[in-house]
Amino acid sequence: MEPGEYRERGKEMVDYICQYLSNVRERRVTPDVQPGYMRAQLPDSAPVEPDSWDNIFRDIEKIIMPGVVHWQSPHMHAYFPALTSWPSLLGDMLADAINCLGFTWASSPACTELEMNVMDWLAKMLGLPDTFLHHHPDSQGGGVLQSTVSESTLIALLAARKNKILEMKVLEPDTDESTLNSRLVAYTSDQAHSSVEKAGLIALVKMKFLPVDENFALRGEALKRAIEEDRKQGLVPVFVCATLGTTGVCAFDSLSELGPICAAEGLWLHIDAAYAGTAFLCPEFRLFLKGIEYADSFTFNPSKWMMIHFDCTAFWVRDKYKLQQTFSVNPIYLRHANSGAATDFMHWQIPLSRRFRSLKLWFVIRSFGVKKLQAHVRHGTEMAKYFESLVRSDPLFEIPAKRHLGLVVFRLKGPNWLTEKVLKELNKSGRLFLIPATIHDKFIIRFTVTSQFTTREDILRDWHIIQQTAAQIINQHYMLHPISSADGAKIPNIISNSSPIADNGTSPFHTEVGEHKAPSRKIIVQPKKVAVSPTTCVVSQHLEAQVDPLDDCFPEDVPYVTQHKLSSFLFSYLSVQDKKKTARSLSCNSVPTISHPKAAASEKNGSYPGDKILSKLPKEVMMLKKSAFRKLIKFYSVPSFPECSIQCGIQLPCCPLQAIV
Repeated sequence: MEPGEYRERGKEMVDYICQYLSNVRERRVTPDVQPGYMRAQLPDSAPVEPDSWDNIFRDIEKIIMPGVVHWQSPHMHAYFPALTSWPSLLGDMLADAINCLGFTWASSPACTELEMNVMDWLAKMLGLPDTFLHHHPDSQGGGVLQSTVSESTLIALLAARKNKILEMKVLEPDTDESTLNSRLVAYTSDQAHSSVEKAGLIALVKMKFLPVDENFALRGEALKRAIEEDRKQGLVPVFVCATLGTTGVCAFDSLSELGPICAAEGLWLHIDAAYAGTAFLCPEFRLFLKGIEYADSFTFNPSKWMMIHFDCTAFWVRDKYKLQQTFSVNPIYLRHANSGAATDFMHWQIPLSRRFRSLKLWFVIRSFGVKKLQAHVRHGTEMAKYFESLVRSDPLFEIPAKRHLGLVVFRLKGPNWLTEKVLKELNKSGRLFLIPATIHDKFIIRFTVTSQFTTREDILRDWHIIQQTAAQIINQHYMLHPISSADGAKIPNIISNSSPIADNGTSPFHTEVGEHKAPSRKIIVQPKKVAVSPTTCVVSQHLEAQVDPLDDCFPEDVPYVTQHKLSSFLFSYLSVQDKKKTARSLSCNSVPTISHPKAAASEKNGSYPGDKILSKLPKEVMMLKKSAFRKLIKFYSVPSFPECSIQCGIQLPCCPLQAIV
C-alpha cells in the first residue's frame, strides 16, 4: 500500500468507524456463533500473493463483525465499561504511527515526559495525595501507565514482597530468600477481583480472603484479627489489597480503618479502584477515598469509564525507589547519558518495552476538560438510578445490595434457578448482555450502565425486555396447573402469555403513570363456572407462614415445581357453599382501574354485575378491613403483574388472586 492509497483507505476506515459507533445500538449485542465459527471462512494457510484491500475490507462485515461482542452498545450491561471516544481513537492513531518503544527516557523523551506530566494531572483530578506526584518537593513517588489493573496489583505485591524480604534479611541474614518468602501472607476481601488471587499465585505469597460486613466492605477489625492469628502461627503479614468498587456489587472497603492498621503493622496498602476510580473525578464521590493518605499504591482503569480505550491503566506509588529496587535490571545496552537523572519507566514495570499510551490520555483530558468528564460520570450514575427505580417498582424483583455508581444488582424473588433461567434467556436473545454474581448464596444479575450514549429510552427498553422474559419464565414454571373439576373439566390457566415487544422498542404492556411507564393489563375472559373438588387447591394453612412464600414453597433442590404451591402472586381461597364451588377471581384495588364496557353500562342502570358475586362471599372475608386483609394474604408481596389479570366483572380490576367461592 502506497501513501496515496493509505490516505484514501484511511478516510474510508474512519468513515466506517464513525458509522459503526454511531449505529452500534442497532446491532445484536452478543454474536450468535459457536466456537470455531471462523475456521471454515478462512483458508488453511496465509496467502502467498497480496490480496486486494477491497477484499480485506469486505471481510470485516463478513467474517469479523458476526463474532464481535459490541462493548460500545448502550445495551451492553455486562462486566464494567470499556469505553472509547473520538479523541482517544485519534491519540492511538498517532501513537501507532510514531510506534516508539519508550522503555527509557533516551528511547523517546516525549513518551516519558508526557506520561509523567499527564499522570500528575490525573492524580490532582482525582484528589490523590501529593505523595503520588512526580513534580512535588515533598514527594518521592509518581505515576506510570500500565496495561491492566491485574498487572498493577501484581507489581505492587512483588514490590511489597521484595521490600519485606529485605527487612527480614537484616534480622536473618543467613536465611534463604525462598524460605523467607514462604512465611509471607497477604490479605484481601472475599469480594476482591480474581486478579488479586492470581497475583498471589504468581508471587508465591499466601493470599487470605477476609470476610466482609453487611455492606460487603472489608473492615479494620477483620484485618486486625487475621494479622494477630497469623503472627501467632509464625507468618509475616506483608500486603493488603483494598478494593474501591468490587466486581460483584461495587462495594467499598474501609480505607479509614484499614490504613492505620497497615501503617502500624508495616503492611503495604494497595488500592484497586479499577472501575470506581473514574468516579473520583467528581468531588461528591470522594468520601470513599477517606484514608487514602495511608496507601502505598493506587490503581484504576481510565480504559473503563473515562472513555480512553484499552489499554490504559493508571498506577501510582508513594515510594518509587521501592518499585525500582524490585524491577531494576540495567544492562549496558540500555544505559544512556542521563541514566539515574531521568526517569526510566522500564524499572517501574514487568515488561521492557512500552507504548506511547499517554497520547490518548492527553487528547481525551484536553478535548473534554474536567467538567465534561465529570458530567459523563454523573450521567452514567443517573442512568443507573433510573434503572434502580424501575426494578424497585416491580414487586417481583429485589435489589439485594445497595447501588453504587453505575452498577445495579437485582434478582427475581425466589430460588436461584429462577434468576438463572431469566439470565440465560436474556443473553440467548442477544438483545442485551448481562452477567451474574453471587452474594450470600443468592444468584444475582449485574446491570452496569456502560455506554456514554445510553439514554433513558435505552434503559426503559432493556427493562421491558427483562420484565417480558421474567413473565415468560414465570408462566412456564410458576403458574397453577389446570384444576380438575368433579366432572373432569379443567379451569383454564390464569396467566396469559407475554406479548413480544413492539417493533418500535416499547413494551406492549405499559401506560404512563407518573414519571415511569407502568404495566397495563390485558383483560382475560372470565372462566365459566365449574364444580371442583375441595382438594384441588392449596389453602389457608400456608397463610400462617412468616417467610416469603417464594422461598418457602419452592426449595432450591426442586428445579421445576410441579405441585400446587402458594406463591406471593397466586393466592387460593377455598369456601364450601351448598356443595357447589365456583371459580372466581377475588377483586382488589392492587392495580389501576381498567374500564370495562359491561361494567360501565351497568353503572348507568344503577346496578353492578358483581353485586350478586359479592353477596355470596363469606362474611369473614367481606368484614375484613383492608389492612387486615393485606396482612392475611401477605399483600406486600403481591405484584402488579403484567398481563396476568382476570376480569371478574365487578367493575374493579382483578389482581392475580384466584379464589374459589
